[in-house]
Amino acid sequence: MILRGIFIRLYVTMLINSKKLLFLFFCLAMSCVSVQAQQSDLLKFYAEGSPNYPWAFGTSKECDATVGMSSRTKNFRSPSKLAIRGLEAALSGDLAGAVVCEEKLRVFEKMRDGGLFYAFMDDYIDAWPFQLRAPWVSAFTQGIALEFYMEMAKKTGNIYYKNKAEAIYLSYSMPVDKGGFARTVGKDVLFEEYPVNERIAVLNGNLIATIALYDYAQFSKSKAPLRLATRSVAWLEKNIQSYVIQRPEYPGPISAYSLAPSRLDVLFRFYLTHETLDVFSIKLAAKDVSRSILPGTPGDHDITRDASLIVSADMNWSEPYKESKQPRTDFRKIVEAAGAFNHAPFRVEVKTIEELSSLKQGASLEVSYRAQGSSDVQISDGKTFYKIGTLGPTRGEVVTVVFELPAAAIANLTFPVDLKYNVLYLEHNQKLLEIVAGLSESDVLKKYATLLKR
Repeated sequence: MILRGIFIRLYVTMLINSKKLLFLFFCLAMSCVSVQAQQSDLLKFYAEGSPNYPWAFGTSKECDATVGMSSRTKNFRSPSKLAIRGLEAALSGDLAGAVVCEEKLRVFEKMRDGGLFYAFMDDYIDAWPFQLRAPWVSAFTQGIALEFYMEMAKKTGNIYYKNKAEAIYLSYSMPVDKGGFARTVGKDVLFEEYPVNERIAVLNGNLIATIALYDYAQFSKSKAPLRLATRSVAWLEKNIQSYVIQRPEYPGPISAYSLAPSRLDVLFRFYLTHETLDVFSIKLAAKDVSRSILPGTPGDHDITRDASLIVSADMNWSEPYKESKQPRTDFRKIVEAAGAFNHAPFRVEVKTIEELSSLKQGASLEVSYRAQGSSDVQISDGKTFYKIGTLGPTRGEVVTVVFELPAAAIANLTFPVDLKYNVLYLEHNQKLLEIVAGLSESDVLKKYATLLKR
């Protein structure tokens, strides 16, 4: 009986060791890594069943980087979309779908100083200051990608995903002025979804990036990510009250989309055009203010400039023309009824309240043109268009005329000071703030998360 017991114990020991050995061989083959399978703090946010951000990315769960939900983003490729769809797939247990997303996400990879970035390969051009030239990076994208690779590492045990997560974490240390997304403010840090020279501070993107840091601190068993997350929370505690705004259409306080500054775009147009009009130059002038557009030249409709044409199929602007016989060889035609809106608009940016005050003291508009017929020139105060003057026929000659801007139109212009909000992000902001408040145990953030709960 004693010998039998010894043999049984020996057999069990060998069986256990053989299983350990088999597991070791399996891990060597699959590059396994031991990680604690803690739950992602974004699980409650990104595992609700239906795909997130349908207004931007559509409702399909497929991994397609193309956004294209508006004319402004037509054929725009978004690594954020791939990371989100990949994370949603991983959280739901669809690892095959997550792998497809991950493979497509690699196309956007850029390594810089040891940090792994997922860079946008298309320009993003919206109202100032939301204007970025490719390649550009985003705190929102980096935070989602970090969560995605951590989740894949936990679900598969593959060290490949763990290493990617570590490299993404290292991207958090690169400042905005070096091509990163971290903006240092004293001892605090702000993670910018749209990293430009001006502080934008999109709340949604900053919160996502911060949550990912807390998750990575637990995932990596490292204190450095936690210290960085604490610096982000410190910035939020000092600035969260600035996001709280009141709007008459809402019974209680809501959150601003960002803290981005504003500029005033003044809208002009050529209207009631008869026959054709060739425009060679446009110039707005006032004391200490000068804006000009040369229609037909490269970038004449680039809205990142302080003055530009507004060109689309709905407008009456033609394609650029070039004529060697004129001192100014480039121009655009205005063709009557060519577009659905039947006008040819242009915009001029007013950068400061001081510039607007200067315009109100007196401003002029100079136009160099050639016309077979005639066209009115108008300015909008944001509600109404006012006639500036009429461009008459020129008998084939290029002429220059100067009009004074109507005082009534200028008087009604106001410089934007209110922060903008986006109704699509109100609930997102509140939920994400609530998560960060819980992770950081911040009484300040808990207070505002409760205040914004509707």
